[in-house]
Amino acid sequence: MVRDRNDILTFLQTHKDEMAQRFGVVSVGLFGSYARGEAREDSDIDIAIELKPEKKSLSNFFGIRRYLEQQLGKTVDLGIESTLKPLARKMVAKEIIHV
Repeated sequence: MVRDRNDILTFLQTHKDEMAQRFGVVSVGLFGSYARGEAREDSDIDIAIELKPEKKSLSNFFGIRRYLEQQLGKTVDLGIESTLKPLARKMVAKEIIHV
């Protein structure tokens, strides 16, 4: 179970190569309450990713989300950064921490 932003960032950095190999992840970043240091017990973990074009599929999207939830022990709100709506992308850009 994760405790704070550093736990999540350490996990993402440590497992970045595995996520790239298994799911085609080319970038990953943390945003939202954990990135801001404002997470509560009931907070989900907000993560934005980019996938290799040939790996973009619902199977890989749900696979990486399931993998992250199992490993981190929390609900993960996963988004593909390049497909976020302009307002959401602007808000995410202000606080995202890429690993």
